[in-house]
Order: sequence, then structure tokens, then C-alpha cells
Amino acid sequence: MSYRREETVGEKLRRLFTNDKDPVEKKAIIAQYRIKTAIGRISNYLEKLSERDRELFEMIVESLTRKDELRAKMYAKEVAEIRKVSKQLLTVQYALEHAALKLETFIIYGGAVNEVAPVLGVMKEAVNILRGVAPDIWIDLQYAVRELETAVGAGIVDLTTDIGVGMDSEAKKVLEEAKIVAEQKMKEKFAELPKTIVPEGESVKSS
Repeated sequence: MSYRREETVGEKLRRLFTNDKDPVEKKAIIAQYRIKTAIGRISNYLEKLSERDRELFEMIVESLTRKDELRAKMYAKEVAEIRKVSKQLLTVQYALEHAALKLETFIIYGGAVNEVAPVLGVMKEAVNILRGVAPDIWIDLQYAVRELETAVGAGIVDLTTDIGVGMDSEAKKVLEEAKIVAEQKMKEKFAELPKTIVPEGESVKSS
């Protein structure tokens, strides 16, 4: 019995763009490419933030060693802001990974266009978070959202209230899961600040 190798996303991309068929898949591929690019850029952001966090943490330790608590609190305030942004980016990263995986499954194996629609809800939630954290990535992702919206429209999907509710509920579920994952990664990635210098209203942990 002969074995039929599965077509890769790259191969399918080349095939799709050599003809005028499957406009929905073309737009899904373009959207997925933008999502993966955004995930990579978020990783770079996170690495820079993590490096800055380590530098500031060392400054905090040094300041406390010199019994300069005022300076230590100043550094701690900046650390708290860095960790707040990092948590938001980690949440978005997980949500976008979920969206990219959903699109990849659709691109490789096909299926109803309705299966793409819920991804829009996840992406829009991610876009809302990025707007105030990483405006440059936010702009790029908006194009991905438009590609998907056009793809769903091209599939002549009946965007009724029921589908809209489904999109919202799945997006919320994914975002809740993303927040849990982000919490765990924050605990693993960042050292806890000393209780005595934690900015008012902030948790001692990396949340």
C-alpha cells in the first residue's frame, strides 16, 4: 500500500497562489503568516523585558545591601510595570498560538469556513490587549483580522447571533486559559521581589 505524504503549509501556499481557486484558504494562510510573525515579535519583546527585569532586580539587591530602601523601591516600581506588560504579552502569545494552530489545521485539512470564525474572536481579544502594550504589533494583527473577516465573508457564512456568541465564548475561554498559563510562566521566569519594597497595590508574586 502506497503512503501519501501530507501536504505542508508551504507547499499548499505555493499551490494556492498559482491559481485563482480557494480564496478562503489563501486569506487564512496570509492571516496565519501574520499571526506567526506577531508571535515571533512578541517573543523578542519578552526577551528584552526579561533582560531589563534582571538588570533592575540586581540593582534592587545592590540598593538593599547598601540599605538604600528608597532607591530599591524606585527600581521595584519599574520592575512591577515590566512584569505587568510581560504578563499581558504572554497572555496574547498563548492566545495567538491557539489561533495559529486552528488556522493551520484548517489550511492543511480543510473544513467548513465556520471553523475559522471562532478564531476571529480570539484574535480580536488579543488585538485589544496589544493596543496599549505593543502598538506596532497591534497594527499588523489588525490586517490579519481583516484577512480572516474577508475569508469568512468569502465563504458566505451566516454570521448569526448564535455564531457570534460561539466566537465570544470560545475567545473568553482561550483568554482565560492564556491568563493561567501566563501566571505560571511569570512565576517560573521572574524572581519574587522582597516584601518590604513591593509597590503599593502590587502583589509580591510576578502577577
